[in-house]
Amino acid sequence: MSAYAYFPGCSLHATAREYDESIRAVADALKIGLNEIEDWCCCGATPAHALDPRSAQILGLWNLAHASKGQAGPVLTGCASCFSRLRAVKNEIQEREEHIRGAREALGLDIDPRLEILHVAQVLAGEEIREEIKARLSHPLKGLRVACYYGCLLTRPRGAGAVDDVEAPRILEDLVELVGAEAVDWPLRLDCCGASMAMPRPDLVRELSGKILMMAHERGAKVLMVACPLCHSNLDFQQEAILRELGQSFRIPVLYLTQLVGLALGIDPGRLGLGRHFVPVPVRELVPAEGASCV
Repeated sequence: MSAYAYFPGCSLHATAREYDESIRAVADALKIGLNEIEDWCCCGATPAHALDPRSAQILGLWNLAHASKGQAGPVLTGCASCFSRLRAVKNEIQEREEHIRGAREALGLDIDPRLEILHVAQVLAGEEIREEIKARLSHPLKGLRVACYYGCLLTRPRGAGAVDDVEAPRILEDLVELVGAEAVDWPLRLDCCGASMAMPRPDLVRELSGKILMMAHERGAKVLMVACPLCHSNLDFQQEAILRELGQSFRIPVLYLTQLVGLALGIDPGRLGLGRHFVPVPVRELVPAEGASCV
């Protein structure tokens, strides 16, 4: 199997440790090599490029330079924000040679402008890995209805290297169906959850995330699947308060895509970090016994 230069990003080393753990556990099961980029730093996430574009670019260049230096293969990340920012910086240096020269002057490091940047969803959806998943699928999630939530960053920026079509992606639904579950059809899968506005505008986050949770529930989803730590924080950590405010008694587990794939591969839930969620994950209900279906 292939090896990748792994860029976890800040959230996966802190509030989203379960995402990092599940990525590593699934990679181990599928024989995917992960070499964490040495001396990586924050990608700048949502605020940096809005406040100081040059500093945001330097942060991205630093990480791409260290990934190039390691020669560990394409860059792989699980965070939609990191994926979007690293791709944006790569696009900048490909379009304007002076950005590479500026990086050399500012950082004293060289960058390979051909460096490929991949989200973990793209790696799992690759033909070779898909076949490996099929071969190792010990606990198909038969009957489990899943709402795939892309959020507003995973498919952007559009163009070369994008995860999928920006307006009509299918990559997450295909992964869900690959592990035997059913992807529900719902209209809010690309809507924003409120992103980083949880502190300055918690009312906005409650409104936007509340609509997402309500719609997923109304469409019969038993699980909401995400590919972004910030989306997970808004939809999992804040879910109890949001639904209480809406007068709702239902709760819907929010799983990262690698956690769902990991369950289908028979990986121990502890290794997938499922015990850290604020909304409890009923593993026995999600993973049916042989010959049974999820309720």
